[in-house]
Amino acid sequence: MEEFREAKKQEKLQARLSEEKLRAAIVAAGLLLLAAGIVVKLAFVQILDAAEYRKRAERQYEYKLPVKAHRGDILDRNGKRLATSITVVSFAADPKMVEDADVLATTFAKAFGKPKAHYQNKLKEKTRFVWLERNVPQSIAKPIIEADFAGLIATKDVHRQYENLAAQVIGFTDADGNGISGLEKMLDKDLRGRDGFMMMQRTATGKSFPAVGAASEEATHGNNVELTLDADVQALVEDELQKGIERSGSSAGIAIAMSARTGEILAMANAPDFDMNDKASFSADAVRNRAVTDAFEPGSTFKLVMATAATDLGLIKPNDKIYAENGRYRIRDRVITDHKKLGMVTFTQAVAHSSNVVAAKVGVKIGREKFYEQMKAFGFGEKTGVDVLGEISGNVKPTASWSAISLPWMAHGYEVLVTPLQLLCAYAALANDGAYMRPFVIRKITSPTGEVLRENAPKVARQAMRRETAKQVRAYFKAVVDSGTGTSARIEGVSVGGKTGTAQLFTGGSYKSGRYVASFVGFFPSEQPEIAMLVMMINPTNGYYGSMAAAPVFSGIGSRMLATLGETYRARFTRASKPSPEQQFLDTVQTVVMPSVTGLTADEAKALLRLHKLDFGRENNLVDAKEQVVVWQSIEAGKRVAVWSKPLLRFSEAGATESASIETTKPPKMPLLTGLRGDRAIFAAANLGLNVQLLGKSGKVIAQSPKAGEPIKQGESCSLTLSN
Repeated sequence: MEEFREAKKQEKLQARLSEEKLRAAIVAAGLLLLAAGIVVKLAFVQILDAAEYRKRAERQYEYKLPVKAHRGDILDRNGKRLATSITVVSFAADPKMVEDADVLATTFAKAFGKPKAHYQNKLKEKTRFVWLERNVPQSIAKPIIEADFAGLIATKDVHRQYENLAAQVIGFTDADGNGISGLEKMLDKDLRGRDGFMMMQRTATGKSFPAVGAASEEATHGNNVELTLDADVQALVEDELQKGIERSGSSAGIAIAMSARTGEILAMANAPDFDMNDKASFSADAVRNRAVTDAFEPGSTFKLVMATAATDLGLIKPNDKIYAENGRYRIRDRVITDHKKLGMVTFTQAVAHSSNVVAAKVGVKIGREKFYEQMKAFGFGEKTGVDVLGEISGNVKPTASWSAISLPWMAHGYEVLVTPLQLLCAYAALANDGAYMRPFVIRKITSPTGEVLRENAPKVARQAMRRETAKQVRAYFKAVVDSGTGTSARIEGVSVGGKTGTAQLFTGGSYKSGRYVASFVGFFPSEQPEIAMLVMMINPTNGYYGSMAAAPVFSGIGSRMLATLGETYRARFTRASKPSPEQQFLDTVQTVVMPSVTGLTADEAKALLRLHKLDFGRENNLVDAKEQVVVWQSIEAGKRVAVWSKPLLRFSEAGATESASIETTKPPKMPLLTGLRGDRAIFAAANLGLNVQLLGKSGKVIAQSPKAGEPIKQGESCSLTLSN
């Protein structure tokens, strides 16, 4: 029995040992299998899938940083930068690598004036890259970079900077450097260049540095664009246009200057304007280039078509007499009226005094087909082909759509819609002996190395009239400025031809009562024209005639252009001005005509006086020759004086200096404005801070209050009585 129990005991012990051996074997086998799996997996990771896992690892500490291309410059005809790109710094962060988000957010909030929460929210985003600030000036970025925040990424970028000239022509870019308006949009592919990249690596603390030996691609700079615009002329045109808007109370204005011989646009200005460097100032109304996007009924400036067609067909001669019906002419149930009652007049007189009645009579004599042909020869009803965005074709109805009164009304500028540029190009063709030049703004496009890629050259689109016709019609329009409605467009020292225009504003399918478009289109010198120019004022409220609202602006621009364009143009102007016998006699005794320099800066006045062989003396201190303007001249404009005479000039006060004090500053005195043209007098008075009140609509100043020499102060009322 004892042996049996012992045997059982041994049997159980043996079974337990066998079971334990089996378990140990199973565990050992499992461990062997696990080890084998690990070895196999390592083999896959390190050998078979090594490239894939290497890429995954690199993505944890390596990333591709874009390198922005330098956008090409936009230059004026003399190489002055109108739009360029400057280097700025942009800040981004890897939220997972930022060690102290609170300190980083506080630093950025202080530097950029935004709420701290704005940056905290960005740093909480579930991403490895988030922008914090873009386009930061290097002076502001420098202390933040030097603080060396973990997880902060600083990259250099390029930002577009503008000279704030020709805003609607040049346009602008968005925050990413994409052109979205004007030439910036039209030439975006040329200007933008090609972005590059560089590989960056992060340390364990989040600091970034360029990866050594990694693939990279350099950015390719964009091409440069040279325009036909002259920055100096553009600046003065914009300045004179803005002054004209303020004087006339207009809601908007347009001014264009071009070379009549080549079709090159020297200046194209629109108002209201906007700050090209401040995107908050943009509005659809201000960005629109009205010179090509808007169409207006031209009014009397359209009499160019009537005068040209009648002359080209031999239907009218300068001294032919026509009855102007004393200013009222009924055609069917409509009445055409003139601003001035005229009786029997010559055709030259009719054009000079802008008779609508005579224009209607001559228009009917020309006939529908020939009148329509002349409109098309001048390019009305079709795009000029100018290389800017947004040009429209205007509207010229086919003859089949004309009513019984369409022709006489078209003859004095109604029932047609033209753009300002179309109108200017027509007058430029007249100035250019009938050759209609294709207008253009882009002179050439060059690579960053200076290679010319594309270039524009002057191109004759068609012959709008015979050379002999052009010469005769120019004489008609010279009479407009010499003795007709355009006398306020005169430019001292240069003969001018052109035409005033006044038309009711046609919007929304109807005429708006009391709303007008006032314009003046002309050229100079009238004998051999070099410059063609248009000024158009929209809805003037202080006198709506073209002679009052637009012609003085034309004169102001032209006067300043003489002192700005340089010796080449001035020499051409001088050669073109043929002296009369009286002038030739007076020149032999060495006398010259004193020009009006009131309203010009000291530099401009000096240049204009030198052109006339004159010098000047200073009645008061001249500190800044580029800012101080002439408010009075001792010799009246138009008088003859000996060459190199030195008339005294009084200048506006220079800006106050630190050493100046109210107690020691003498109050300014009222200048002598009597005898000056109205626009010049208004400018001079407004420059002194006076509140100008006008008596009369146009002409020269015949009386003033306060009197010359009396002390004045800013805000004081100034009454000017005009001759007309």
